[in-house]
Amino acid sequence: MGQVTIITGEMDAGKTTELVRRYHELPGGTADGFASIKVFSEQGAFVGYDLKRLATEKTVPFIRLSRPDEAPHPQDSFIFDRFTFLRGPLAAAEQAVRDILSDPLIRTILLDEIGLVELQGNGFCSALKVLLESDKDIYLCVNRKNLDPVTKKFEIAAYQLIEVED
Repeated sequence: MGQVTIITGEMDAGKTTELVRRYHELPGGTADGFASIKVFSEQGAFVGYDLKRLATEKTVPFIRLSRPDEAPHPQDSFIFDRFTFLRGPLAAAEQAVRDILSDPLIRTILLDEIGLVELQGNGFCSALKVLLESDKDIYLCVNRKNLDPVTKKFEIAAYQLIEVED
């Protein structure tokens, strides 16, 4: 396992901003990963998250607030808490992580929002397990309340911690 760095803080403390900043500080062509970017309606209301691949800056719809009037199709999405997660972007991101792992030029991989979904075996759970078995350096964003459960479940014994405050 390479070096693991965990960026932690409360909700809306700026973990994703810090992750993206760290990505841009790394030498070009040596890092890749994914960030969850908040999405707002034209009226300014929070509607969910898009998944942004850091190296390409390509963004796709990823997580949306669940609506009581629509039932998701189980093959296309799953519900967790108040959110509907789209399976397509997750599958594409998992494949991209595997591709990134095979790229000898990429030394650092960054993943945003590791938490309750992964603790239940969904989301980036499989990709994270594969990453932790690799020799790549890893940056993860984890909400402070999920830090201990995540490090225990994924057996992350040694890591550098970056705490982000509001």
